[in-house]
Amino acid sequence: MLLLMAWGGTWQRLEAEKDLISANARAQQQNMATVIAENLGQVLDRGRLMTIAAEGWFEGQQAAASSRLSWMSSADRIFLRTALYDRTHRRVYSSSPAQDSPEMQEALRKVLASADGHASPHSLVPRLQSNEQAWHIPLLMPVLGQDATPRGVLMVEFDLGYFLQLYRHIDFGRTGVIQIVSLDGAIIAEARQEGLVLQDKNRQADFLSLASDQVSSVQSDLFKDGQVYLSSVRRPEGQPFLVVVSREMQDILADYSTTRSRFLIVLSIFSIVLLAATYWVVRGLRRQGRFIEALAQSAQQNRELIGQLEEEKRRAFVLAAHDHLTGLPNRRMFNELLASHLQQAKRNRKHYALMYLDLDRFKSVNDNMGHHIGDLLLQAVSSRLRATLRESDLIARLGGDEFAVLLTALDNVDDAASIAAKLVEQISLPYNDLDGLDIQVSPSIGIAIFPRDGTDAETLYRHADAAMYQSKRWGRGKYTFYDTALNPAGSRFFNLEQRFPKAIAEQELVLHFQPKVRLSDYQIVGFEALVRWEHPELGLIFPNDFIPLAEQTGHIVDIGNWVVEACCQQLCNWKTEGLPLVPIAFNVSAKQLQDEQLHQQISSLLATYDLAAESLEMEITETCLVESMDVAIAVLGKLEQLGIRIALDDFGSGFSGLDYIRNFPIHTLKIDRSFINDIRNRTDDAVIVTSIITLAHNLKMNVIAEGVELVDQLIHLKTAGCDMVQGYFFSRPVPAKAASELLKQSFLSPS
Repeated sequence: MLLLMAWGGTWQRLEAEKDLISANARAQQQNMATVIAENLGQVLDRGRLMTIAAEGWFEGQQAAASSRLSWMSSADRIFLRTALYDRTHRRVYSSSPAQDSPEMQEALRKVLASADGHASPHSLVPRLQSNEQAWHIPLLMPVLGQDATPRGVLMVEFDLGYFLQLYRHIDFGRTGVIQIVSLDGAIIAEARQEGLVLQDKNRQADFLSLASDQVSSVQSDLFKDGQVYLSSVRRPEGQPFLVVVSREMQDILADYSTTRSRFLIVLSIFSIVLLAATYWVVRGLRRQGRFIEALAQSAQQNRELIGQLEEEKRRAFVLAAHDHLTGLPNRRMFNELLASHLQQAKRNRKHYALMYLDLDRFKSVNDNMGHHIGDLLLQAVSSRLRATLRESDLIARLGGDEFAVLLTALDNVDDAASIAAKLVEQISLPYNDLDGLDIQVSPSIGIAIFPRDGTDAETLYRHADAAMYQSKRWGRGKYTFYDTALNPAGSRFFNLEQRFPKAIAEQELVLHFQPKVRLSDYQIVGFEALVRWEHPELGLIFPNDFIPLAEQTGHIVDIGNWVVEACCQQLCNWKTEGLPLVPIAFNVSAKQLQDEQLHQQISSLLATYDLAAESLEMEITETCLVESMDVAIAVLGKLEQLGIRIALDDFGSGFSGLDYIRNFPIHTLKIDRSFINDIRNRTDDAVIVTSIITLAHNLKMNVIAEGVELVDQLIHLKTAGCDMVQGYFFSRPVPAKAASELLKQSFLSPS
């Protein structure tokens, strides 16, 4: 089969190449025939202009007509001689004293005998010249008066050999031939690559059947010498000539024939080698046949044993991962699936919803009707859950009458409400004939939305459970979305919210600085400013505990403005102390990026503290860019024009794609610490980190790795080509005084 495919494909390719070469040669010849015919038509048009000049002779302007004819014939090298005859065949003007042949007189008679003078605008005179004049072609053209009656005849003798010599520089093959043929089939002139060819006066060419205003091509034995020629014929409208361009097919296909022979030789050698190899393979297979047959039974027994083991493994997995009563995943299996889906959720823009579902008064069913009826009810509820939800959603029985549902990849949070309402409706319908009994129960459902209500499984579990108990408190048979008011820590957050304005006014906020270390020489090349709250009662509060609350209450803009000014003030202090300045990076929120005056505010601070724009670096997260991309692009563009470098923080952990780093003025990518934590043990994380570094460098960006805590992580990042790192391995975030000491030290040794 392989040989047949190889031969068939090669033959098909060779034939296609042959057709292509022939088509290209035909097109070349047709174009050449068209060009020659058009040029020849231009020559005849100039001859017709001479008939207009000759008309003045018969209008009594002999001197002027003679002068114009002499000038026109001498101005064009292709015209050899001109002569003017009146209606009595008398020659009244001639550019040379040559005598007229009897054939000329006969041709004159035929032209003047025409009824209206329009029958043949050009008439060829049969040539009787010697070989030296073989390409001198006399052409008769009637001279018409204003009433369209013939007044005389103009004879123009032109040098067809000179005309053909104009094409001698065109290379159209060793056997290429250009022929000018009269309408009666006589070959008037012929030119080859080596020059003009003398023709036998009686030689004829059979191309009249192809003559038309369009170009036609034919393959024939043109010279009756056993060789096939490809000929292209063109007859311009109103001309007594055919233009024929021919070339021997063997010459056209010469290179093709060489290539074809080479292909066939190579294919033949390949076929021989393949057949020989096939023979030896078959021979070897026959030798091993008996051995394979001997192993077949043993392999079959092994497969049966493996099949039994796989079945036992499957049963063990089902028993360990699924609820024995309903067949749904159990708590352990659901936790693993939930963690996997949440990792996927961090990389797209969809919403995920975790539902806690508890059957109202299920204990009464068990107590009054027995556990057998309770089990049947749980099985019926699980069946309705499967029928109501999508195949992509996860359903699990956590224990007792508690079920968990994960709604995956929702386009809108409102979709979770629609699904919850449908679940309440379906599960609340009566359950008929449960061992002869009809039972009706209702569910209480609590809903937590990712990432709004939590980004990890534990937080979502806690919030969904709190929302479920709120449904029970509100009357059962309901669904409730989690709200921060359900959180026991709500009073603490309320107190923090009330104190936000005082914290900013009374300077309770402080900055800690974590150094950025360049891996090439371990020099400190920058700091990241991290805000802390020194609460008078609660002590030092970290950003994770109050920044989300500040974003909800709107105080995040005031905190962000304070951080920028505090960074400028610290840089000014270092400058006054004579310390070498390095850029300080600060984080901005999504709301700050919606402020179109942000660049003016920062520019004013730089001027106030006499700082260069390069002293500041802005760090944004992917979630900052989601709300209004157009405004964010405009704000960041103005900040870039100001000279402030922009870094994309937590790259890879949000919901955006690579489109952001293409459309936004990003100078630095910061790899999220989640990829660095287990870079030594997880190949996937190592590959992702290396890919991010390569991508950033190809886009002319710097790369910073966050959360570097171990020397193994540092070695891997340095090997992968990472530019800078920051993390506990070199230094925790430290107060301003300790940061000044680090700045004096300038380097941080990895030892």
